[in-house]
Amino acid sequence: MMADQLAYMTAAAEYGRLSSLPILFEPYVLVRDPELIQQSLAQGHTVMLKDRFTHELGRVLGQGLVTSEGDLWRRQRKLVAHAFIPRRIQTYGDAMVAAAHRSLDDWSDGQEIVIHKAMAELTLDVVGRTLFDADVRGTAREVGHALHVISDFYTEVLEKPIQPPEWWPSPRMFRFRKAVRNVDRIVTGMIEDRRKSGEDRGDLLSALLQAQDEDGGGMSDEQLRDECITLFLAGHETTSIALANTFYLLSKHPEIEARVHEEAAAVLGNRRATSEDYQRLEYTERVIKESMRLYPPVYTIGRQLLEDFELGGYTIKKGVTLLFSQWVTHRRPECFAHPLRFDPDRWLPEPAKAIHKYAYFPFGGGPRICIGNHFAMMEAVLVLATLIRQYRLEILPGQTLTLKPSVTLRAAADLNMRLVSRGSEPARAA
Repeated sequence: MMADQLAYMTAAAEYGRLSSLPILFEPYVLVRDPELIQQSLAQGHTVMLKDRFTHELGRVLGQGLVTSEGDLWRRQRKLVAHAFIPRRIQTYGDAMVAAAHRSLDDWSDGQEIVIHKAMAELTLDVVGRTLFDADVRGTAREVGHALHVISDFYTEVLEKPIQPPEWWPSPRMFRFRKAVRNVDRIVTGMIEDRRKSGEDRGDLLSALLQAQDEDGGGMSDEQLRDECITLFLAGHETTSIALANTFYLLSKHPEIEARVHEEAAAVLGNRRATSEDYQRLEYTERVIKESMRLYPPVYTIGRQLLEDFELGGYTIKKGVTLLFSQWVTHRRPECFAHPLRFDPDRWLPEPAKAIHKYAYFPFGGGPRICIGNHFAMMEAVLVLATLIRQYRLEILPGQTLTLKPSVTLRAAADLNMRLVSRGSEPARAA
């Protein structure tokens, strides 16, 4: 488990639909079967809490949607939902495309980029514009460094059953606290500015400030901070990973890359993409879905049982943590034919009908499914189509994607790619 978490869970899944895993002296059960995953996340959610690791994220996220429980979560979910109604999501398309074009302005033919870093800066720009109607590119390096420190801290959390208190005077804890303070300062500063102005800028923050529950109450400053931090960090991290991994896969499959470019050229022509183009970029969406199947940014979720739970013919005792691993289930041969093959056409309407709803769950499932899933998919599709319309990205020799499980499934090392302008490519034979 400590040497290679992904390989460990993959091997454990070979023992059956349910596999008992004593990890770090705590009882876990890996649930690999889609029917049992659905039974747990969709029907059994009332007798489960988020797992220990997710609650550890409260050191950064406070009591946002990812970490809160019970009545607080239900109230916050209803309030935050105001910011993610379809009509409002459609209005964010222009900001997503504009961020992609700002990246294009900094690119040039033959330039080499670190793809995960480039996509992190781009998606940070998107979340800054859509959440705060603010340009946060000036803080991109600071936020990126803070996320790196926070991710390293939580990698250690995964490996130790007992965590030091927040006041513990270690160098790692000092760096972690400083990183959290820096992110908190950036986000709370933008919230305070908006509170003072009272201006409705049509962004997510305006929607959160205006949201009211059945009794006419809104969010407290602390709740607003927690939700904004959650959306700010989680909202850009997972999408940036998905985009970077997609470019890596496309560099390994030039025939698929060519189809994505052809669709972008046909749909967009010489104009900028809009939110309406999302529905027209069908193949591009299938490519994103397939990329997130092979390399899910959220690779495992856990639920701790509040009472005994019947699952798959077994009684699983109170206190046990159920693990649902996207990494494992997305790659099971009983769920997907040729599971390690990068095949976007498996998501065509007809073959997709045969795929169990919970064989593919990159955004989780049940009532606690990621509230920003539609936002993230539209962002990934519009950004990919915009960038690939102008450039082809080549993986440099000797580069391969290695993975580091932490809060998300991040790249373990920099992945360098070369930009090839479409204008510099030789014309293809008819």
